[in-house]
Amino acid sequence: MNNSTPAFSQVAFRDVPHSYLPATSISCCYTLAAHFLPRPRDWVGIFKVGWSTTKDYHTFVWVESCGNSSQEQSSIRYAYFKDYYLPKDELDFYQFCYVDSSGQVCGASTPFCFKAPDNEDGQSAANGCDNDLLYITTQEQVEESDREKATLREEVSRIRQQNEELEKNLLEERREIGFLKEKQDELVSELRQMKEKNESLLRTMQEQQEEIQRLKEEMLIHMTNQVELQEQNLAESTPSIPNSSDENGLLLPSELQLREAHFVIANKDAIIEENKNYTSMLKRHNEELVHENQELSYKIEELCQTLHDFETSTATHPEHQEATATHNSGTTQPDTLVETHDSSYDSTVNIEEEEDDQPVLMCCYCLERFPGSTRAEVEHHERNHQVCPFCTLICDDMEQPIFEDHVYSHEM
Repeated sequence: MNNSTPAFSQVAFRDVPHSYLPATSISCCYTLAAHFLPRPRDWVGIFKVGWSTTKDYHTFVWVESCGNSSQEQSSIRYAYFKDYYLPKDELDFYQFCYVDSSGQVCGASTPFCFKAPDNEDGQSAANGCDNDLLYITTQEQVEESDREKATLREEVSRIRQQNEELEKNLLEERREIGFLKEKQDELVSELRQMKEKNESLLRTMQEQQEEIQRLKEEMLIHMTNQVELQEQNLAESTPSIPNSSDENGLLLPSELQLREAHFVIANKDAIIEENKNYTSMLKRHNEELVHENQELSYKIEELCQTLHDFETSTATHPEHQEATATHNSGTTQPDTLVETHDSSYDSTVNIEEEEDDQPVLMCCYCLERFPGSTRAEVEHHERNHQVCPFCTLICDDMEQPIFEDHVYSHEM
């Protein structure tokens, strides 16, 4: 009890017996100090001896209101307690306490107990010796209180240690979550970049297809115009053939044009064949780009699945090495595609430059060059290829059922 002694002198309890009859309503009388002014929320309670706070009351009643005169304040007042709310234990001691509206104890009575009438005579003798006592407790109660305090201190220390460990674990969890979020952002950024590269490759492939179609149309128009022009020149020069030589045996300009026209017509098929070969080569290059683009799409799908697995396992602290390896393997593919495309384009340009310097027979399917070989030898080589009649794809490594399925897929 931490209440100071001067506060207890503001209310004095009078004529408190050593014991009360059990199961009987009781009353207590008290007087107020001259300077003390009671308030409406003041109350008188019965406390078990050894109480520590005003919340340890067994029962209480509100005090009666009073006037403002000093005579009424110093007069005797009473508090009445009904038997239903009184303690039933006859071995413990209790006391009356006056508590004001702010929770301050303003007075306390001497201890009393609830005993049967046969013990009244024996207790009356001890009553005279205990009138000066305010609180009563035993050594056993003090030791028990000390043990409870020690137990509570140990429990508080254990809880504090547990809280520190939990705070440390929480801090580590937050750091781990921040790290995982950074990794997730990196994966999302890489995925976005791969999608942009994929879209760029698709646009490039579409532009190349359009350019190939345009070149084919221009080439066909040019060849048609050239053949028609040569035929027209040939028709105009034909009547002058018998008398085409002059006296010196030299050819006239018309004869030269006629021979040039014959030479162009003779080589027309070879030029058309070379143009077909070039077109087939561009088409195969296109198909390679489509195949590489499909592989890139597979890589993107794998990366999306890895990202989904990563987001699903964030709460359980997953290992990130596998996701990082998958991510690294996926990001190198677009560069490979671009390098392959550039290499194919460079090889095509070199072939065209070499063809401008010296005409060399080549396979129209695999574009293998045969310097010094005859047309029959090259045609024999071309017949050994297994080529799709629709897309001119070389299928030498395909088995016959797979090759047939590939051909039938075009018809569908």
